[in-house]
Parts: sequence; structure tokens; C-alpha cells
Amino acid sequence: MTFIVTLIALLIERFFDWSHLRNWQWFANYQKAISKRLPGKSPYLVLAATIIPLLLLTLIVQLALQHVLFGLIEFLFQLFLFLYCLGPQNLWADTFACINALVQGDMTLAGEKLQASFGVTDHSNKESMHGQLLNNIFIAANRRIFAIVFWFLLLGPVGAVLYRTITLSSARFPKQETLPSLMPAARSTEAVLDWVPVRILTCVFALGGHFVRVISCWRKKPVMGLEMNESLLTECGTAALGNGEVEAVAQDGSIERNAIGLLDRSFIITLVILAIIVMLH
Repeated sequence: MTFIVTLIALLIERFFDWSHLRNWQWFANYQKAISKRLPGKSPYLVLAATIIPLLLLTLIVQLALQHVLFGLIEFLFQLFLFLYCLGPQNLWADTFACINALVQGDMTLAGEKLQASFGVTDHSNKESMHGQLLNNIFIAANRRIFAIVFWFLLLGPVGAVLYRTITLSSARFPKQETLPSLMPAARSTEAVLDWVPVRILTCVFALGGHFVRVISCWRKKPVMGLEMNESLLTECGTAALGNGEVEAVAQDGSIERNAIGLLDRSFIITLVILAIIVMLH
């Protein structure tokens, strides 16, 4: 069931943009209400107090739905929750909107798109904006898609809810509200949750792109630290495209489109590996 849910959810996310239906405002309001009841407490305690009840509720509902209508209701529940935890903004829709704005040459519109989609605030020049978009494509691929897949495969719906609520608490998404007091604790927790998915994703980049350059990138960097998550993603992603660290990003949108192609191949490779694991079991 897990593989089928993952397959269907990724296909829907890739070809349809339904991010406008993912409303997480209730979570921000819920966190504020819980935080007011725990004044002066440790941010980690407040973060746990807001997230653990949601995890328990998710687990209870999943267990209650087991074997109902031969597992059909549980399947639909997992699919809905997985789709809800992706994003919350659609990676492909945001990327293509930013590429189109940059290629059209309207710097004001491009800056607005980059800020709304990826939180990019440096609009100093076009080349810099292309470079920031490229880097954010790789970072967002993990944060919006791959890490959710990883934790869903590992812990089921509970894992997906855990990762998404942590990232929402860390203020990583430009359109989402969060409590400033929880940001440091949430970001530290997010770095821990990202450690394994990031390193797996960069390995998949090697399989879907320029293998030798990605391996070379791994060898040059101290990849073990939590603080290396984002730089490892951006540098390995760029290396997988065949670009060196000092090469300029083309300003016609071709590199960003190649990055999307790399991500598509990477997700296909991931699904193939999962299918093989399922068949072996």
C-alpha cells in the first residue's frame, strides 16, 4: 500500500497544482493557542506540545481505519494525508512561474515571484536571481517532496505529519505564519530530520545526472555535519547537471529546466528502487 500511495501522490503532485487547497493556517493558530498556555517554557517543549498530539491523532485514525472495507478507507486516508503534507506550495508550478518571469525580463515581476515562491529577497541582478532560483529548486525538492517521501516510507502518515509540522514551525515557507520563538528549535529539529534524506537524495542525483562530478563533490566536502544539508544539496545538484562550482548560470532558464528534468529522473529512480524493494519482500 505504501508504494502505491507514494506513486499516485507523486504523479498527482507532478502534473497537477492543487497547492491552493493545502491550508495550514489552522496549524499556525493552533500553535499560538498552545504557546499562550505554556508561557516561559522551553521552545522545544512548546514545539513537542504542539506536534505530538497531532502525531497521536494521526496514528489513532490510521489504526482505527485498518481493515475497514478491505483497507480501502485506510488507503484513501494515507493518500489524502500524504498529498496534504507535500508542498505546501507546488515545486514545479513555482519553478516554472519563476523561470517564465525571469526569461520575460520583467525584474520586478521576477523578484515578486521568487520571493513568494522561495523566499528569495536578493533581487540585485538577473544572474544572481537565476543562481538563487537554481539553488532553491534543489533545497525545495527535498523540503517539499523527498523528505516527506522518506519519512512517509519510514513511519507512514505519522512520519509525513512530523516532518511537515516541523518545517512549518521553522518558517521555511514564505506564505506560512509561524511563531518566532519556535524557529530556532524547529530549525535544529528539521536539520536532524533532513540529514538522511538529503544524503540519499544527493546519491540519487548522481544516478540521474553526472555521476563522477557528484561523487567528486562528496569527496571535497565534509558531508557529515547537520549544517551541510543545504550546501550539499545545491552543490551536488549543480554537479549532477554537469556544472562546476564557479560556472555562471545561463540566463535563458535552460539550467533551471535541466534541474527540473534531473528531479523528475531522480523521483523516477526512487520509485523504481522502491518497487524493487517491494518485489523482493
